[in-house]
Amino acid sequence: MAVLLNLLIKTAWILVNNRVQNEIGHTRFGLYLALYSFGFLFLALADMGINQYTTKTLAAQPDLLKRLFPSLFSLKVAFSTLYPIFMVGAGWVVGYRGEELYLLLMLCVVHSVLQINFFFRANFQAFQQFRFDALASVLDRILMLGIVIALLCTEINVEAYIFAYLASAALTMIVLYFFIVRMFGFIRPTWDAASMRQLLKLSFPFALITILYSINDKVDQVLLERLIPGDAGEHETGIYGGAYRWVDAVMMYLWTVLPIFFAKFAHHVEDPKALGKLLKFGQPIAAIPMLFAGMFGILYAEKLLFQFTDSLPADLAKMTLCLRILFGAVLVNGIFAIYSTLLTSTNHERFVSRMIAVSIVMNITLNCIFIPHYGALAAACNTVLSFSLLSVSYIWYMHFKLPVKPAYGTLARLLGIAIVFGLSFWGMSLSPLPWWLVSALAGLLLLGISYFAGMLKMNADAE
Repeated sequence: MAVLLNLLIKTAWILVNNRVQNEIGHTRFGLYLALYSFGFLFLALADMGINQYTTKTLAAQPDLLKRLFPSLFSLKVAFSTLYPIFMVGAGWVVGYRGEELYLLLMLCVVHSVLQINFFFRANFQAFQQFRFDALASVLDRILMLGIVIALLCTEINVEAYIFAYLASAALTMIVLYFFIVRMFGFIRPTWDAASMRQLLKLSFPFALITILYSINDKVDQVLLERLIPGDAGEHETGIYGGAYRWVDAVMMYLWTVLPIFFAKFAHHVEDPKALGKLLKFGQPIAAIPMLFAGMFGILYAEKLLFQFTDSLPADLAKMTLCLRILFGAVLVNGIFAIYSTLLTSTNHERFVSRMIAVSIVMNITLNCIFIPHYGALAAACNTVLSFSLLSVSYIWYMHFKLPVKPAYGTLARLLGIAIVFGLSFWGMSLSPLPWWLVSALAGLLLLGISYFAGMLKMNADAE
């Protein structure tokens, strides 16, 4: 249910966003992307690890809800209120002024409201209420789609687009709070300083991971806008953002599926055998759809950019090449991201944090060297390299440090499937058949290969 809802709504979402960027222009939309990404870098200040701590703790000990929820909710509201104020100051320090600071403030208010929504969803996940979580994961997008489509029929600009985002997030927050009250009853928020200090101490490892993931995900777009002077930086950010949006959309499959496994891993944290079974069960679920999406993006990237009718041929060509490179990161994440989920849900957050920090240092260093010369293409290549480093580190750590070993058999079969499927898809793409027929046949081929490799049968048995 979660996957189908996200597939339908977020496909529509990305198509509408492409239309918005085409209407507004790469330079203006690039400014929006840079400001959004700058706010995203410090998003942990609106969360402080509370969301993941909530899911992990309540999944393992659901009886703690009445005691923890009041303090956690109060902390969440307090941090979400202070975060936009801090970000305006941070924006002024790095050189944003006037309208840029105003747009940054509004975007950070959006981030704050969304963080409260994620907190409500963390409670749904902890109590294994995945149907509620599935609906919650797309509700704000559904509302915003309606508002933005109406704006496209009249007149749209960056400011109106941000207000549409804010309105949809706020309405979603009201609806989700209603469901929280209906499920658990009204729990009065409290302010107990001693209890909150203890909760923050426990949630800090997750806050650190959130900070690092935020930087790793969005620093490229900030650096593009800051390292390339003038409007050229905003324009290059728009080019990169137009490509990265499709990667973001495809990755939403993982961010829909993996939180379910995060809650399941946390629920069985004391049972290595159950964790091993969940890993073998979950890795094909995460990987196989991403293999298809990754290969499609590499072979037919230009088919995903059909809405950029007002782009110059050179801009469209660069965006297409960026997209092909970035879909390499999709393939890497599809196969290995579940290992990060297992580590963070089973008390190994410190190692994950350290490796993400190493990845960020490498990414920023390479970007500072190559972005001034190669722009968006450098950012795309560095993204793939940083994700690859993380994936190798997760496998190494599990092999040497955990009682649960990497699912080497499953991993080997998936890599074999990826090679056979990739070569077959590429060969079929050279035929005179239309791209949509080639893609459909390739999808069927992937299912067949996966079945004969034992992936689908293994999942049925595990279930």
